[in-house]
Amino acid sequence: MIDLAGTQNDLATQFGLADEVTDTDAPVSAVFGDQWEFIQENIDNVVERMVYETDEGPDLIPADDGLGGADNNLANVPREDRYGRLEAFINEQIAPEYDLVLLDLPGKEDNITINGLFAAENVVAPLRPGEFERKQLENLERELTLIRDDEDHDADPQLRLVFATMVNQTTNLAEKFANSLETEYPEIAGTPVSQTANIGNQQGEGRTLFALPDDELYNTGERARDSYRELTTDLLDRLEER
Repeated sequence: MIDLAGTQNDLATQFGLADEVTDTDAPVSAVFGDQWEFIQENIDNVVERMVYETDEGPDLIPADDGLGGADNNLANVPREDRYGRLEAFINEQIAPEYDLVLLDLPGKEDNITINGLFAAENVVAPLRPGEFERKQLENLERELTLIRDDEDHDADPQLRLVFATMVNQTTNLAEKFANSLETEYPEIAGTPVSQTANIGNQQGEGRTLFALPDDELYNTGERARDSYRELTTDLLDRLEER
């Protein structure tokens, strides 16, 4: 997993690594800079030092405070060189070591996000019920189309899975939102994920739903975990069909 979604380091917190990554000497933001090649050649094991093991299986490259500056600096890079830096890093340094790479991207259209979309072959869009999230999905679809239509490269990212998350099943809004996704995206809509206090409670403990024993899960937590498992199986099946 590569967290590019901001300096909050949500993924590091979720996996109990927040204290370990506060002063990393190998930040992922360096990948987007002009000195990245020099850094690789002159700092031993720089990529290995980016990667942190979690107690739940996946390895994590956390976000860092330099991502905002990296985004600003990319604005001064010629367009033909601006958006392929993350893809090159993944292809050369990460993909040979892992079967699957997950990118957590910012929910805004900046240079870091577009780098992520260029690098991604498959895009997953979890959405909270609401009009703002729908607008973000429309913006995402437009951005993916622009990337695919750009003749300067061969990137071909596709929206593979969209689903409603943090769904309060007691409200009509959430039900209508989930149903509308199934209607408008019948081939890629996934099962909705219930809102549950288990997620927020366990984030402070540095654990995910999957680290909780069954007897510590609320009913909503059990439903959410089952939904995530179903979504994972669904996505992997779709990727295998490609």
